[in-house]
Amino acid sequence: MNMEHVNNGAGRLKKKRGRKPKADKQTYRHMIRLNNKDNERFLSLFSKSGHKSKSRFIADCVLNNPIKIVSIDKPAIDFIMLLSQFFVQFRAIKTNYNQAFQVLIRNLGEEKIHSMMKIIEKPTLDFILLKSRIEDLYTQIRERCLPK
Repeated sequence: MNMEHVNNGAGRLKKKRGRKPKADKQTYRHMIRLNNKDNERFLSLFSKSGHKSKSRFIADCVLNNPIKIVSIDKPAIDFIMLLSQFFVQFRAIKTNYNQAFQVLIRNLGEEKIHSMMKIIEKPTLDFILLKSRIEDLYTQIRERCLPK
């Protein structure tokens, strides 16, 4: 009896198991050697690039695909977040100021309110000047420090 063509008693062939072969296999391998300084530079560029494998990173570099490295300036982001909170507070003060004067006008009358407004007129103008000065400083810092 010929044992080459016996498939466990069945007349059909076994199915192949495993991963399907890729159409364009990556079979070519290249090796590079780096000194300590170049290796540190390579590792820092690799970590900034966001690639998961070093081979893919090297292939992208060699084949002239642009590598996008985004550096985040933490102090600038913190400054912007604090400044936006500052402007929210300015808006809240303005709203409270308007609401308080509406209630006072309803309850006391316009004549008494005009005398009260003369008392807080100078601090209000100082507040407005301070807000405009902060906005000017913000535009200067944005032009100098923040990327476009």
